[in-house]
Amino acid sequence: MYNFFKKTSYLASVFVGATAFFPVQLTAQPFADFGLPALPTVDLGLPELSADAMLSNVEVPPELFLPELFLPQLTMPVSAEPVSIEEVRNGFAIDEFSYEYNGETKTLDQFMSEAGVRSFLILKDGKIVFEHNEFPYTRWYQHQSWSISKQVLSAVIGIAIGEGAIGSADDPMDQYDSRLAVNGFAGVSFRQALQMSSGILYDEIPDREQLFMDVFADNMGFGLTEGATLLEKTLAPELIRDYEPDSRWQYASINSQALLLALSAAVNRPYHEYLYEKLLNPLGVTSETRILVDGDYNQFGFCCLYATSRTYAAIGQLYLNNGSYNGQQIVPAEWVRLSSSFDDPTSWTPEEGVRNEGVDDVPPFGFAYHWWPLTGDRGDFTALGVYGQSVHVLPEQNTVIVRLSGDFDAPEAHRVEGVALGRAIADFMD
Repeated sequence: MYNFFKKTSYLASVFVGATAFFPVQLTAQPFADFGLPALPTVDLGLPELSADAMLSNVEVPPELFLPELFLPQLTMPVSAEPVSIEEVRNGFAIDEFSYEYNGETKTLDQFMSEAGVRSFLILKDGKIVFEHNEFPYTRWYQHQSWSISKQVLSAVIGIAIGEGAIGSADDPMDQYDSRLAVNGFAGVSFRQALQMSSGILYDEIPDREQLFMDVFADNMGFGLTEGATLLEKTLAPELIRDYEPDSRWQYASINSQALLLALSAAVNRPYHEYLYEKLLNPLGVTSETRILVDGDYNQFGFCCLYATSRTYAAIGQLYLNNGSYNGQQIVPAEWVRLSSSFDDPTSWTPEEGVRNEGVDDVPPFGFAYHWWPLTGDRGDFTALGVYGQSVHVLPEQNTVIVRLSGDFDAPEAHRVEGVALGRAIADFMD
C-alpha cells in the first residue's frame, strides 16, 4: 500500500508539473471496454503527448534534479562498531590562509562562496582540523555522491579481487554474469570498464539523462509510460561496440552498471550488502548511508550514494592509508596503488584525452581504476562527482580534503581550481 501511494503521488506531481510546460490534448476515457458507450472526445487541436514524452522533454534545472525524490533508496546502517574521527580544535588557521589561482589571490571563504560549497572538511594526520557546513546543511546531512560512488564501487571490486571472488581485473565481466555477453560488454574485462575504455557505444550526457528518465518512467508508470529498469538499460542490445577496448578513453557511466552486475554475481550478493559488510562497516561509519534503486530495486553504481561528509572523509583516509583503516587492511594495498595512480601503463593521462571541460591548458586529471590520479610529483589523486563533489587525497602530506557542493551555475568550473586549492591547503599546513 505504501508503494501504491508513493507512486500515485509521484505520477500526479509529474503530470501536474508537465502540464505546466506542455499543452496537452484532453480526451475522455472511452467506456466501450466496460460495455458502455464511448464518451465524446474533446479535441483542442493540440499535439498529443504521452507521459513518457513529457518526461523526456522536460528540462529540469540541475538544482531541482533530485532522483531521491522520485526513486526508492536502500539504507545501510551505522557500523556495528562506530568509530568517530578525532577532531583538533582550531587545527587550521583559516584567517591566515590564501592561495593563488590564475593570477588572483583568493581565500577559502571566497572559494566556498563562488563554488556553492555545502560542506568542506579537512583531515590532517587522520584528524579533522577544519569542518564547515553551510546552513542548512549539518555534519549529519547525507550528501548525494554523484560520481564519487564510482570510486566507492572500485574499492569494493578491489576487495572482491583480494578475497578471490573475482580472479583478476583482467577477467571478462561476462565470465561472472553471462547476461553481459548479449551486447557490447561481451568479453570486456573489469579493468577495461574501470578505466572507461570498454568500447561501448554511449554518449555520456544525453544517454545518462535518458537512462534517468526511463527509470523514472518505469518506476511511476503503472503501464502508462514506456520505461526501463537499470538492468534493462545495462543489458540493452543497442549498447553495441563502438571501438576496440583499450584503444581510447571515453567516459560512460553505463560501465559502472555493468561492473556492479558482474561484482554482485561474483560475490553472489546484492551490491549494498557487500558494500556495507566489506567497506562501510569496517570503516566504523557513524551515520547511515543510502543507495538509490529503481522500481525493481536494482541499485545504482554510477551515482547516488547518500553519505555524510565524514563518511566520505573516512573513505579518503582509507585510500591515503593504502587501504588500511582502524588497524585493518580493508582494501588491498596493491589495488589502491593501481586504482589511484599512473602505475598501470594502461591507465589514461590528460594528454591521452581525459575529459576536462572548460580548461584551456593541459589539466591535471588522469583516469585509472575509476579514480582520478593527478599529474605532478605529489602522487595525489581525487574522487570526483558533478556539481562540485570531490575527495582530494594527498598522501605525501597526509591530508584529505572533502568538498560537497551545489555548484550548478558553471558545472566543472571549479574542478581544476579545487585541485589548486587542495594543494595549497596541504602546503599551508605542512
